[in-house]
Amino acid sequence: MGTAKAAGPDRARIAAEQAVACPLLEGIDLSGAKGVLVLVTAAKGSLKLSESRLAMSTINAYASPDAHVIYGAAYDDSLGDEIRVTVVATGLSRPNVRRQNIQVVQGGLRTGTDNVAVGLPPLGGMEYGTANTNVPSVWRTNRTQASERVSALASGGMDDVEIPAFLRKQAD
Repeated sequence: MGTAKAAGPDRARIAAEQAVACPLLEGIDLSGAKGVLVLVTAAKGSLKLSESRLAMSTINAYASPDAHVIYGAAYDDSLGDEIRVTVVATGLSRPNVRRQNIQVVQGGLRTGTDNVAVGLPPLGGMEYGTANTNVPSVWRTNRTQASERVSALASGGMDDVEIPAFLRKQAD
């Protein structure tokens, strides 16, 4: 992101060039940007169409021909005879960044406060039941298990309103 203000006869071009050269955009080449947002702000009576065109042509000279450039204008009477150009570049790539390979660590999963390894079955040995996958799992589960859970909770002193509704419905 870069922003700059300028005043005078060539204020649009100067503000656009300073916005591209802003310290926030230091070391960033706009020619690699996939998108560029540009906002030109000036006092209501002082912004001319020719100035906004000049600011956009200046920024388009720095941007890639493939970049999607979006232009916006705003009025701010506190600027007086100044113009402010704000540039936001998006989709910048980093060609020099080397990606690190992710290492998969084999072994047990460590959980708990004592960091004890918990053995997990190997992924290849797991079998998933694919029978009746068109039927919801609530209908496939054994209702006796749900009724046993509800009975255990009720015998433990819980009222019917304290037992979760989904368990009561599965038991019915």
